[in-house]
Amino acid sequence: MTIRSALFLALLLGGFSGTLHAACTLPASTASFGSVTSFAANSSASTVTTSANINCGAGSTLSLLSGNNITLRLASASGPSGTRGSLRPAGSSSDSIPVQLCTASTCATELTIGGAAVTYNETQLAGLVGPLGGLNFAVPLYLRTVPGQVVAAGTYSGTLNVAVTYRICTGLGALGLCLLGQDQNGSGTIPITVNLTITNDCTTITAPNISFGSAPLVSSFSAVSQSISVICTKGSTYTVGLSNGNYANGNVRNMANGTNRLSYEIYKGTGSNRWGPAGTERQSSANATSVSSDGLTRTFPYTARVLTTQSTPPAGNYTDNVVVDLAF
Repeated sequence: MTIRSALFLALLLGGFSGTLHAACTLPASTASFGSVTSFAANSSASTVTTSANINCGAGSTLSLLSGNNITLRLASASGPSGTRGSLRPAGSSSDSIPVQLCTASTCATELTIGGAAVTYNETQLAGLVGPLGGLNFAVPLYLRTVPGQVVAAGTYSGTLNVAVTYRICTGLGALGLCLLGQDQNGSGTIPITVNLTITNDCTTITAPNISFGSAPLVSSFSAVSQSISVICTKGSTYTVGLSNGNYANGNVRNMANGTNRLSYEIYKGTGSNRWGPAGTERQSSANATSVSSDGLTRTFPYTARVLTTQSTPPAGNYTDNVVVDLAF
């Protein structure tokens, strides 16, 4: 009996031709949304595709058996926003951009923190073989930013931690059963590092027309006090310039009626500092007298005056065009 038992064990061992495989590996992944302006990020979603790679080595998908599967769920995120991860800038800024992590390009199925998992069966896995071939699977993941965020320019990043469980047969025996040591069961986490660069931009300049009204003498025109409002990226630094107009004589602006001229000037605030197109004549964003609660709209008051040092020109309608420009 002892001899027969030893012989049976020898035959069993001799019939095993497979090689023991280590557990599947789960390499980290990355995704980059690239660069978008703050207003583009606010108005529309940015999308990018990456993959969760589950590498189980050489072999054939023919060895996959019923019950073999890979399951993904979103376990956590470095900067959670509700049940989603988010991208945040370095430092203590409270700005954040939530990110959807989906298993379909339409985001019909979204992985959320604490939410349901998604399982891929053996048939689906056969179509998800990655670039390494064999039993190395690349499960596509689709990321989408959530619009509606008012944020400053900068580099935003975050990490989405995808929990993975798997059962993969890496080798079949003669009877169609998974060979001893070839049934890989395991779990782990794939960290996906995501980044997005937000750039400065401006969308709106509100500059009302200036009307001095009518007067018989240059000394009779009243000053006009108004404001120019600019909508630019939250926290951005820029300057606002006013051109010298179409009929300037040196640095003196003029309105025209044919060949006749009526000199005027535009000053910063209520003072006597000229608001012009270059150098220190430009207006700094830091000098805005008011900033909206969302940090986007800055207001710059000015005073326009007809110069009283000139002779009164002939009667008529005098006009000029001044261009407002922004420079980062």
